Amino acid sequence: MKKINFAFFILLILLFSCESKPKYSGPSPVDNMVRDMANEKTFSIILHDMQVDDKSGKDVYQHKYKVTKNPMDSTSKATVTNWTNVDEVFFAENLDNMGLELASKSPDGKIHKVPSPPGFNGYVGNERYGNWRNDNNGNSFWAFYGQYMFMSTMFNMMSRPTYRSTYTGYRSYRNSPSTRNAPYYGSGGRNSYGTNSPATRASNPSFYQRKQQQSKLSSFRQKVTSNPSRYSRSSSSRTDRTSSRTSGSSSRSRGGSFGK
Repeated sequence: MKKINFAFFILLILLFSCESKPKYSGPSPVDNMVRDMANEKTFSIILHDMQVDDKSGKDVYQHKYKVTKNPMDSTSKATVTNWTNVDEVFFAENLDNMGLELASKSPDGKIHKVPSPPGFNGYVGNERYGNWRNDNNGNSFWAFYGQYMFMSTMFNMMSRPTYRSTYTGYRSYRNSPSTRNAPYYGSGGRNSYGTNSPATRASNPSFYQRKQQQSKLSSFRQKVTSNPSRYSRSSSSRTDRTSSRTSGSSSRSRGGSFGK
């Protein structure tokens, strides 16, 4: 009798653990947009905003994306999507990635799906669109040619210049086997890019003004940080992302609470 009770107890634990772990609901909205824009020459998908909504007592995780098709065309305009529901794991993965480009198609036709500073995949460093110039202190920074100056606004580069040293650090980060599939937040892991960066604060100030939302997001971050394995995703369940990306935001607490 004791053996039966013990087995039943173990079964209950296993059932509870399976039900409590967030489920991956399939392709993310970003995956779907990449699929739907397959015929576009180029595109950029930036995580513009995020929130935890409360519907009927249940938390619903939502994103807004800033989408630009053919950004080398001066007539193209960035479009911000409506609030889009995402699964809890995908939301946890991208807590630190607001303001980053989650996916893009560069002028050479290559698809990029690792969170990166907007414009770094195909435009910055590409002498078809601009060149490196020196400021008054002798620091080399990227400047788009006159006909492509609109890209500075499109890629949120107006609030701060992109220095050659930063871009060189990014290329080294991408070329390293240990970090090539991880989000890039700046040299040495600094918050130069991402959710708590100055550039993102300048491009989406309303996010930091929603105090109730900041509290919800901070509580969710604490939950993710205290139990990162709950929000991990095995590489076999998602072929377009690696385990380093999966554990990136979940295992780190970058910048502490939101908006501080």
